[in-house]
Amino acid sequence: MTATGNSESIDDYLKVRVENTNLCPRYCARMVKNIKLAPSPRWMQRRLAASGIRPINNIVDITNYVMEEYGQPMHAFDYEQLAGHEIIVKCARDGDVFQTLDGQERKLDSTILMINDGEKEVGIAGIMGGENSKITDDVKTMVFECACFDGTNIRLSAKKVGLRTDASGKYEKGLDPNTAEEAVNRACQLIEELGAGEVIGGMIDIYSEKKTEKRIPFDAEKINRLLGTDIDEAVMLEYFKAIGLGFDAHTREVIAPTWRQDLERMADVAEEVARFYGYDKIPTTLPSGEATTGKLPYKLRIEEMAREIAEFCGFSQGMTYSFESPRVFDKMLIPADSPLRNTVNISNPLGEDFSVMRTTSLNGMLTSLSTNYNRRNKAVRLYELANVYRPKALPLTELPEERMQFTLGFYGDGDFYTMKGVVEEFFDKTGMRKKLRYEPQCGHPYLHPGRKADIVYEGAVIGFLGEVHPDVAENYKIGDRACVAVIDMPSIMEYTTFDRKYTGIAKFPAVTRDISMVVPKDILVGQIEDVIAERGGRLLESYELFDIYEGAQVLSGHKSVAYSITFRAKDHTLEEKEVTSVMNKILNGLKGLGIELRG
Repeated sequence: MTATGNSESIDDYLKVRVENTNLCPRYCARMVKNIKLAPSPRWMQRRLAASGIRPINNIVDITNYVMEEYGQPMHAFDYEQLAGHEIIVKCARDGDVFQTLDGQERKLDSTILMINDGEKEVGIAGIMGGENSKITDDVKTMVFECACFDGTNIRLSAKKVGLRTDASGKYEKGLDPNTAEEAVNRACQLIEELGAGEVIGGMIDIYSEKKTEKRIPFDAEKINRLLGTDIDEAVMLEYFKAIGLGFDAHTREVIAPTWRQDLERMADVAEEVARFYGYDKIPTTLPSGEATTGKLPYKLRIEEMAREIAEFCGFSQGMTYSFESPRVFDKMLIPADSPLRNTVNISNPLGEDFSVMRTTSLNGMLTSLSTNYNRRNKAVRLYELANVYRPKALPLTELPEERMQFTLGFYGDGDFYTMKGVVEEFFDKTGMRKKLRYEPQCGHPYLHPGRKADIVYEGAVIGFLGEVHPDVAENYKIGDRACVAVIDMPSIMEYTTFDRKYTGIAKFPAVTRDISMVVPKDILVGQIEDVIAERGGRLLESYELFDIYEGAQVLSGHKSVAYSITFRAKDHTLEEKEVTSVMNKILNGLKGLGIELRG
């Protein structure tokens, strides 16, 4: 169905340039001269009226008729009104204002695709032409535009300019670019048949990437399994043939024509089978499959255990904002060169107080404790499981790292050691039973310099705890000693386990030795325990600190520390010489730290 036109060439009359081929994958243009405006034939008027379209004249009616016949909108321009006899398809500029054919001014932005001539905008692509390109009764030569525009862009553009037309309604659904050529040729054929003008030879066709048929794998058994039916493969192929789908028997693929953009995968093909077979014929069946026991993913099980331990220890869950103010770093005494100040800035914040993504969870916890304290709650315990957002580089080139933090905080009831007990309870219940070490020589300027420590497990820092620095507590208006702890959840995942190993009841008696030592004050009990654990060997069962004393009876600059150490052999009763040998090893190791037994 073509109209070849006269011996002239459209290329001698018109130039077309498409600058945004993503939003306009195909643009076809043909020209007609010696236009003769007149009423369209009665048969065409009746058909248009039956479709709800008011007949106007032969040219307008032909474009509307083709739109209904092919589902492809068209637009016509007066050739003499196109400056430079050129059409340029490109996006508008932010802030542009354009007057459409209905006389209304529309505000544009850089996402809206426009049709331009050599000097100005003459139409909003796929929606409506401009007042400046209005067809008059004096028109002699016309350009017929038949293009394919991106459906999503047309829908959004129509919403932005507040104008939805028959054309935009069709473009929104997504059109086949291969139809554009057929539609414009059909329009030219009707123009010749109705004597409405003389078609100029040739067509300008800008087609950036030709759309081809889709090939979709076909498996009748899988389709029946998906639908719960037992339809014969031959019947399915008959359905496909009836709706214009091809089938390649060699590759076992359904061939979907370009105008069926909704067919992407086997599930779409199965839907076509269900439509023609009849949804009412599909039997009602129970779901089939192997029954399995549902359970939480391992990460969520650890987080659930954190909640259980916190609540068992009297903490209530709190939730705070991920958006914070950059001023919180000064409030928390964080140095200017700290990595914590490298934040992700919000492009459209609610205000300065919510302008950056948090890199530490403590501000939210301290703010919550402050709120409770200032509302005269005497003792409060809170916990939170939430992410912090730490950029890998600034400016951002990829999404920031999101790390889950288990944050605990309280005031009014307890001290540093109370918090330490809660933390150790959590580690014990998640299977982290190896010895924890606490490093008091750590950073964290927001914590009390003498009551803080990094938590170290198998050589890795997995969190910290301590009392809030008095100046920070004052900044947050917390008038009581407050303690906090933060555990980095991703860091502990490789150490946690819910496996439990059974150990039988000991058959042989244990031997206990108590030792009391004079220890320099700068020696930590953790260092003492490292020596006991290392030198105790296989006979060491347990050890327990039961006394620390400082006073007049102890040498100045020293403290008295007492431990109870238990030994046991699994296969025999211990003899005195075995215990004495191990104890000597331990005592020799302690002497290396400058520790002496009390007399």
